[in-house]
Amino acid sequence: MPQLWEVVGGKDTGGIIVRESEKLDSPTQGRLSYAAVIEELDLKGSRLYFKLSKGTGPKRGWVSISLKDKTLLSRIGTETPNILAHEETHVATISPSRKAEDDRSLPPERLPPPSVKRGLDNRGGGRWGRLRVPWVAPLRGTHLLADRRLLDWMAEKVHLRQDMFLMGDPGPHVRHAVLQFAALEGWEVEYVGITRDTNESDLKQRREIIDGNLQFCNAPAVEAALHGRLLVLEGIEKAERNVLPLLNNLLENREMALEDGSFLMAPGREAGASDDISGRRLLTTSRDFITVAIGLPVPKYPGSSLDPPLRSRFAGKSFPPMPPAYELEVLQTASGADKQILKRLVGCVGIWHASGDPTGAADGQKRSKNEFEALLKAPRLPRFPELGLLSVARLLALFPNIPASNALHSAFPWSLFRLGDIEQTTLHSALKSFKLDPSPPTGRGYDFRDAAQQSPAEARLDFTLMNQKVSAASVNCGMGTWPLSCDSVSKLAPSQRETLVQILQDHCAGMDMCLVGSRGVGKTVLVRTFAQLLGYRVHTLFCFKDMTARDLTMRRSTDERGNTTWHLSSLLEAALGGGLAVLDGVHRLPSGALVGILGRLICDRAISLADGTQLVPQDQWKAWLEAGKTEQYLRASGFRPIHRSFRVIATAEPPEDKEKPWLSDEVMTLFHFTEVRALLPDDQLKLVENVCQPRDMKPIRGLAGYMHTLLEASHADPTLQPMLLSTRQLLHAGKHLAQRPGDVTEAVRRALSAYFRFLPAMTRDSVTRMLHTAMRKAGVVIDLEDKAELAEQRYQAMMAEDRSRILNGLEYSAISLRHSRNAPVEEEIQNAVEELAEEKKRYLGRLKDKVTNEASGAIRNSGRRTTTQADKIVESGGEVTIGDVRVAKRKPGHPELVPETHFVDIPQHVAALKAMLIDWNLGRHLLLIGNQGVGKNKLADRFLSMLCIEREYMQLHCDTTVQSLTLQPMLQGGVVVSQDSPLVTAVRHGRVLVVDEADKAPLEVVCILKSLAEDGEFTLGDGRTIVHPRQVPAEFKGEDLEKHMLIPMSEGFRMIVLANRPGYPFLGNDFYRECGDVFASHAIETPDVTSEVELLQSYGPHVSGDVIVQLLGLFSELRRMVDQGTLAYPYSTRELVRIVQHLEAFPHDDLEEAFSNVFAFDWHDRKLRETLSDVLLGFGLGMGSGKALPFKHGNPNNMLPDDFKSAKHWDSGENAEHDGEGDNPGNVGTKDYDDAEDKSGKRNRPKSGNWDGRQHLGEGPWDGGSGGTGTAGIGGRAGPYRLDVGQELVLLTEEQKKDVPDEWHDAAKKMADEAYPHRLKELEMNGHDENEYTTFRDAVQEQIAAMRIVLQSHEARERERTWQKQQTHGELDETRIVDGIVGSRNIYRRRGDVDNTGGEQELPKRIKFVMDCSGSMYTFNRLDQRLRRLQEATIFIMESFLGLEHKYQYAIVGHSGSGPEAELFVPWGKPPKGPKEQLALVKRMAAHAQYAHAGDSTLEATNMAIKDVIKKPADEYYVFVVSDADLARYGIQPAHWDRILMQDRRVNAYALLISSNTEEAESIRKGLTAGHGFVCDDNDRLAITFKQIFQATMLKNRS
Repeated sequence: MPQLWEVVGGKDTGGIIVRESEKLDSPTQGRLSYAAVIEELDLKGSRLYFKLSKGTGPKRGWVSISLKDKTLLSRIGTETPNILAHEETHVATISPSRKAEDDRSLPPERLPPPSVKRGLDNRGGGRWGRLRVPWVAPLRGTHLLADRRLLDWMAEKVHLRQDMFLMGDPGPHVRHAVLQFAALEGWEVEYVGITRDTNESDLKQRREIIDGNLQFCNAPAVEAALHGRLLVLEGIEKAERNVLPLLNNLLENREMALEDGSFLMAPGREAGASDDISGRRLLTTSRDFITVAIGLPVPKYPGSSLDPPLRSRFAGKSFPPMPPAYELEVLQTASGADKQILKRLVGCVGIWHASGDPTGAADGQKRSKNEFEALLKAPRLPRFPELGLLSVARLLALFPNIPASNALHSAFPWSLFRLGDIEQTTLHSALKSFKLDPSPPTGRGYDFRDAAQQSPAEARLDFTLMNQKVSAASVNCGMGTWPLSCDSVSKLAPSQRETLVQILQDHCAGMDMCLVGSRGVGKTVLVRTFAQLLGYRVHTLFCFKDMTARDLTMRRSTDERGNTTWHLSSLLEAALGGGLAVLDGVHRLPSGALVGILGRLICDRAISLADGTQLVPQDQWKAWLEAGKTEQYLRASGFRPIHRSFRVIATAEPPEDKEKPWLSDEVMTLFHFTEVRALLPDDQLKLVENVCQPRDMKPIRGLAGYMHTLLEASHADPTLQPMLLSTRQLLHAGKHLAQRPGDVTEAVRRALSAYFRFLPAMTRDSVTRMLHTAMRKAGVVIDLEDKAELAEQRYQAMMAEDRSRILNGLEYSAISLRHSRNAPVEEEIQNAVEELAEEKKRYLGRLKDKVTNEASGAIRNSGRRTTTQADKIVESGGEVTIGDVRVAKRKPGHPELVPETHFVDIPQHVAALKAMLIDWNLGRHLLLIGNQGVGKNKLADRFLSMLCIEREYMQLHCDTTVQSLTLQPMLQGGVVVSQDSPLVTAVRHGRVLVVDEADKAPLEVVCILKSLAEDGEFTLGDGRTIVHPRQVPAEFKGEDLEKHMLIPMSEGFRMIVLANRPGYPFLGNDFYRECGDVFASHAIETPDVTSEVELLQSYGPHVSGDVIVQLLGLFSELRRMVDQGTLAYPYSTRELVRIVQHLEAFPHDDLEEAFSNVFAFDWHDRKLRETLSDVLLGFGLGMGSGKALPFKHGNPNNMLPDDFKSAKHWDSGENAEHDGEGDNPGNVGTKDYDDAEDKSGKRNRPKSGNWDGRQHLGEGPWDGGSGGTGTAGIGGRAGPYRLDVGQELVLLTEEQKKDVPDEWHDAAKKMADEAYPHRLKELEMNGHDENEYTTFRDAVQEQIAAMRIVLQSHEARERERTWQKQQTHGELDETRIVDGIVGSRNIYRRRGDVDNTGGEQELPKRIKFVMDCSGSMYTFNRLDQRLRRLQEATIFIMESFLGLEHKYQYAIVGHSGSGPEAELFVPWGKPPKGPKEQLALVKRMAAHAQYAHAGDSTLEATNMAIKDVIKKPADEYYVFVVSDADLARYGIQPAHWDRILMQDRRVNAYALLISSNTEEAESIRKGLTAGHGFVCDDNDRLAITFKQIFQATMLKNRS
């Protein structure tokens, strides 16, 4: 037997020194920790060569037995002590009833040291013969000792027979302490990891069918009770309600009724009890049975709080974190890394732990009250993984040139956290205070050199320092069972190679990895390269939202005899076979699932499975074999070894949900993290050149430049984010150009993707400009613009300029009337206003005529279209040709599966088919995306029909699951069999799978399609794995494929996916956002007029051409209104075809009757009915609707009579004849301008003027004038407030307004402030006027309805009732058919609300609206109705958010010359209640504009709003500022405003400009950050513009 020694020296110095050789001057290797145990290999005098058996320090080396008169090593005999022991560790006497069984209670390397062993011997606790005594795995490669005080406490509770509850921060350290305690006691353990899926069968008994008989198998809790084992329940806070109370009676009285009819009774009662009472077996609970529960403290961490009866049954204790001083000692002795670096790391982590939670820090420092309160007020940061520095230190020891902050970032990836400014500042300050770089790491300074196999399960990796050829580090690591291959490494871009090096180094440090990056950045490529490099077989497990513990670990089935069986998941197959398990998309998993189900497997390499099997570490298995246990015996006992080379790599997208991020404190305890960033432009170019080898790289350089520009712009403009190109799309463009070198424009168009066509017009223009600029810089000319669309945009821009010019001229002309009468100018103003109205009518008529002419021309030329006008489909010689594209037809084995459809080869659809053929030749899967009724299904069927391709078809819906997408379990003769879905059938037989309504299924379901299209791999529910042929080893034959359950993807397999475009009104998932870059995307739009004419004529050859023209004109106008946002429903070609089919079949029916079938859905909405009626009337169809009368502002008692026709004149108003009263003052008569008796033409101090119902222009003592001084009117100066009674408008210049004493302006402000409250009181006294409110609301009714549908759909999606499984009633859960066979009751599922019990309350979005209520809004309202539209937009906001205040908390303020927040219309959290309050609010808005002081407060209002909106925590912050774009008058520069808008990156601030001066408004918008300024050049569209901004910013899809 080998001689063992114990280290007894170096207690105060961190251990004894280890050297490379027996010479005392040889290099040191580190220190052996105090109390370590070593095995003697060689002894030369006082120098000992050893192998480490227990403790921390170098594995081998030379040490001294003694130093001078001090003993360093003590001979301890031939037994190997327990590595878990500590010189201060002891176990108090526990239960005297525990019997001695075997002196070797632990594996040889786990025996306790003499002091502890004697205590066990005295109580006879040795139990080596029992396999369930835990083997405590190392924590991140290091064996750690539990705290002595904790072990003492646990021993006391066991002595008292009290169950225990340990609470601690996330991590495996609490579990390890419990297992150490059990190992020291030789106590067998039953372990249950609690998740939300844990149910009664997991805790009590499960049912099995064996040889046709139903048998009950005990769950771990029952086994522990019967055999006196320690029951460990971990993750208590994850359990659903009323699950753990099942154990209440077992914990309290040690009794439980079991499913098989037997009964567990308390110990001590068995003596007088019968074995069988009324057919019930009585079983005795062991006296030694004890339960230890482990959980996170709630509410510090999310989870469910303990049920009071359950809590009362436990003795609780908080698990303290490791003191920094001890942690530093452990790190140094375990790793040998630089002590100073480790000291800095420990200090930094200590500050992070103390921030916001000083009680959670373990630094042992005594803090003053002020220091404690300061830390308490500091922001709480994400919790650094407990003992996470162990792997960081190991990484630094293996690769000493890695920057310390880089290594720290691997365990704590702060660049991925969604932190606020304060949290980020706190985190970075801690790093800087310890001289650590807070910036995201960019590289580790190493490069990969070579890999060589050392043994069947071990490889050696060589690394060099960057840009050097000499080896800097050579490290052994685990490898797979397949041959190593370094070929793919050379194909990586430089930045990808750096990322691969980081992954390899983390692997060498013994850690599993998580790759985090956006879609399309190359995570899959890196995983494949890692696997090929180290010979791993990849087992991919695609994660989805509803994944359960069984999906991740085991599935249940039956064999051919009907016996129930359990089958391992691909994850566990990888664990047993030494493969690489890839958890694809862990960000989709439900909260807590990853840690609760797989935490022990990842951290300890051990797991307890549903069928009772236990997977154990390879070292434990080896020790059992060395102790004389046979492999057959161990397997029969339910144990199987996890392969030493097993590795897990998870992939995920960066966290988006700030309140509930998937990257939680628990998840960080499992992995080292690697942030995978998008490739740099140069790297992308090299990658495309290496992979695709196109003849000309200029187009690729142009696209790369465009990608960089777009990425920068998208940070500020969220509407651009869907257009971001991935590396995958750039590669697709490269392949396109390699096969079709001259097709540059089409390759670029494909790179833009289908989403481009569905962007708002303004955003689409921005994208086009950026793309053209980037391509010109690369020396490439492309032509992407639609000529007709471009011409229309130019015409509209010209119209806007003309309108702006006319309105500006109208203002200046009105100003010229301030001194004298000028009939020609008056006539000019009137003519200009009428001209604007006529111009709008002419524009609409022009659009109508354009469609009519195109349709008429197409009808005249019908039947005479030549191939020069459109490519023709030619089918001959086994080929299909469209233009210059040729594709060979297939020879179908089942012709009945080839679709047949009635298809009209209209030009637009033929062009779409040609584009589809191009991508088909490139080997791509196709995505057709567009509105309903545009022909997506027809195109797919026509495509397959002309190529003679067999089709499999699937239509998805909201209840489609991953299971139903792939397999259909069925019960035949008592045996469960799986029937392949159309997807699997298509894969096996090389058919095309058409997936319809892809946007209706949950995203986690359709992402399966992405996995197949991109990776060519997916594991089915029955254990089979679909793989691409290139991933199958060449030597595999048919029987090998069957043995490994592989389904090679047949060569002809493709997918054609059909989806509606994202956004309102379809309200489905954004399929393109999630999966679009994997597919060749094609936007299928409404056919053009020529194509639509040809299509309609084919369906209605006898329908009059005039009718077709009329219908096309009508639908063209309806679609235009949809594009503008006036209408919501996109009227499609499908409706047109149905109308024509009706007219063809029933030619005598009226046209109105035919189209009533289309509009019947809309006729129940009064406002929508009125809108459609007017449109129909314009085309000679249906009946029109009346219009509501406009609302005038000002005092309703002071209005000019409707029939007032007198000339404008200077008039004192004295002695007017026939004066009336109230609203009808009568005919006021006339006077000449040159009346010598008129003495009113003098400037007045601010005063309350007289009212005589007459119009007064210029100076005078009368209210209701214009261009005067001191009285209420409009356009003048120093008036107390504004009064619009319908008078002609005279505007004084700014210089003229200043040409009065300042005291007059001050006096006017004072009078306005005094008059304003009286006006508000009048508004309150008037009460609710239903007609007036209805007028406001009707103007924006359509927008309110559309906006509420969108808001409610987002609300519904977040609150959407989900499938709740394990129910006792509802629909049969197909995944639990076997459980139903064996008699389980909870085999159903039903819809239910998501239970967020114990979770943090979701924060609302905070939105502040800053409305322009300045005097100019009132003054110019009569010109362009801007104040009126602002009131309508306010009604739109209040009505849209009604009932959703818990989700969208908003406030509305008004800014004007009176102040930046001169009026608080809607305080935070107090929206108006009902129409009456809403009407009063908008009247207040008009009143404020009427009485507001002169001046502008736009900048101050913006600044105050941004600072106010962030005063309370929220999900997101938004500020919308409305301004009339009158900034130049006050010398305000757009750049200054932009700096204020963008001052806080937490706040999404937007400016909405309303003005008749389009040129100035556009100038301001261009001076603001892209995407943060919007111009409403037509005030009638103000509410529509608001709605579009909301949908583009606040409501962006994040599913």
